[in-house]
Formats: sequence, structure tokens, C-alpha cells
Amino acid sequence: MLDGALFMKCAAIALMLTPAIVLSQVQGPAHEHGTGYVDIAFSDQAFTLSLNVPSADIIGFEGPAETDDDRAQVAVAVSDLSKPLGLFVLPEEAGCVTASANVTLTGEGLGQDNTTKSADQDQHSDFLADYLIQCQDITALVNIRFAYFERFENAQKLILQVTRSGQTRTYEITRNQPDLAM
Repeated sequence: MLDGALFMKCAAIALMLTPAIVLSQVQGPAHEHGTGYVDIAFSDQAFTLSLNVPSADIIGFEGPAETDDDRAQVAVAVSDLSKPLGLFVLPEEAGCVTASANVTLTGEGLGQDNTTKSADQDQHSDFLADYLIQCQDITALVNIRFAYFERFENAQKLILQVTRSGQTRTYEITRNQPDLAM
């Protein structure tokens, strides 16, 4: 359970990040299968992590989930993405917990496609996930192992933008090199 002051800090961080999250969804990164985008921003004893990946990387298809099997795949993916500490493994010494997790599927959605599209129009959908992670000792957070690649076989790389102590750095994490040292 979060104490009152810590809760207020978390709420303030979440409110400050909301415009950035909305803006990133509007202007989002290029849609490239196999490549996802992650923004990580550190503050005090917490950090936010925002993930934007093509649905093909997560569930193997884009467009509407038309069958029960498709809808089940989406549900499992949302469940898995709702557990960020199983996908982004942090040092135990940091004592991190998930304070919030929000996962959405954009684009074609879960239902049948009732619109008519020409054959040359691509159907694109993305999974967007936003997390707030609280840590007892954020200084112990010296690396992240991306078990994400073990779970999602179509994912090949993640482009990370990490903001810490007022500095932003970009990293490329791949299936073959799934560890980030900070």
C-alpha cells in the first residue's frame, strides 16, 4: 500500500505524463514489423515505461480479431503485457513493483471489420502500454533484461529512449542482445 505522500507524487507524475502519452499516440513512431518503441523516464523512486509495438509482433496478425482464437490471443497478450515486471526484468535489490499498468490495442480492434478497404490499403494495429513502476532503491536499478523477446517471438528489436537525471539517451535492444546496462 502506498503512503499518502508517495501516492500524491505518483499521481502528479501520471498527470504530467498524460499529455506526452497522448501526443506520442497522435504522432507515434513509424509502424515497422519486428520493431517496437519504448520510452523510459526516471524520477525519484519511480519510473514510467511506455511501449508502442505493432500487433503483429505480439499476436502474429494485424487487423480485426475475427475468430474466437484471435480474440483469445488478444486477451492473453493484454494479460501478459499487463505484467511488465515479467517482461522487463529488474534487479531484485531495487525492490520494484508495478504501481499501474494500462494496455490498449489501437487500430482495427477486436471486432469484425465492417468497412470496405481496397486490397492495397494496409491494416495496422498497435499495442500501447503505459506503466508506472515504484522502486524502494532506484539506485540499485543498474540493468534491465528484456524477457519481452522470450515471450513475443515476432519481436526483433526495441528502440529505447531513456531519460534519467535530465539526460536522454537512445538504445537499441535486440532479441540477440536483450540486456540494457545503465
